[in-house]
Amino acid sequence: MDTISKRYIWIFFSILITLMVAAYIINTISSPQLKPQPGNDFNSDKAAYVTVTDTQGNIILQTGIPVAQDDEYISAEDIHYVIISVKGNKAVAKVKKSNVSLKPGNKVVNTASISYPRVITTEAPARLHHMVIYHTHSDESYVPSSGKASKPGNGDVYEVGSVLAEALNKAGISTSQSESNHGPHDINAYHRSRRTVAQLLKERPDACFDIHRDSAPLSAYSTTNNGIPVSRVMIVVGRSNPYNNSNLAYAKQIKSAADELHPGLMRGIFIGKGDYNQDLYPTALIFEVGTEGNSLDTANRSVRLLADAIIGVTL
Repeated sequence: MDTISKRYIWIFFSILITLMVAAYIINTISSPQLKPQPGNDFNSDKAAYVTVTDTQGNIILQTGIPVAQDDEYISAEDIHYVIISVKGNKAVAKVKKSNVSLKPGNKVVNTASISYPRVITTEAPARLHHMVIYHTHSDESYVPSSGKASKPGNGDVYEVGSVLAEALNKAGISTSQSESNHGPHDINAYHRSRRTVAQLLKERPDACFDIHRDSAPLSAYSTTNNGIPVSRVMIVVGRSNPYNNSNLAYAKQIKSAADELHPGLMRGIFIGKGDYNQDLYPTALIFEVGTEGNSLDTANRSVRLLADAIIGVTL
């Protein structure tokens, strides 16, 4: 092979490698950032969370989910905010002028008619109603019950998912829960859980739920239901995905049903930067069930109540 041919080959491979590295960097940057790992002292002022206030300085949200400008938040009272500035662990939001209804009736894409990703097949038999559950942050746990906020590969969120599945099963909704470990709790966790989602979606479910717990002050997630302590629940929707409108409509339906059945259970809906793998399905949601300061028992009680809302929307 002459010198000129070798030179062109080297140039070709150099360009190819450069493009691959650039694509990886862009994909990493655009991926949803993960919640910082909290310390075991869940009442500490050093806990990793963002405080969002309105333009009058009133606190409207505290969460361990990274917050970016243009993210949105629908509060427990159905006030729709948009984040206008973020500085460190503080953010400011204003009320969004929107004609989008926050009540039930928004259309959700029929999962039977969607165009599936290539990994999806139709091999699974048709079911009347079916849900799938998984856990991107496999380590997330509750300090009062486990003594720590993180148990790598064996977090309390698995049990919370199982309790939700059991409640749905009792209503006649079949479920599949993946116990795949997507650790460590780093920037690539969503990339690893994406493979799990793709596998679960072969079952063509009604909906796909990623169960987490938040990192925020205990007061942000503690409430009672009929005098019994429970953890509040926040729904998370990624705004950077083609199914954003459908996912958000589905989230609103569940929140509205929960507000009617169990007032005070739902903390709101956070619409954050990223896709959270929700670009794979039109009824894919994240549920943040309590914070690390809540007990596992209160989280389990809350998902039983959450199941009532899901059942009400489904059946």
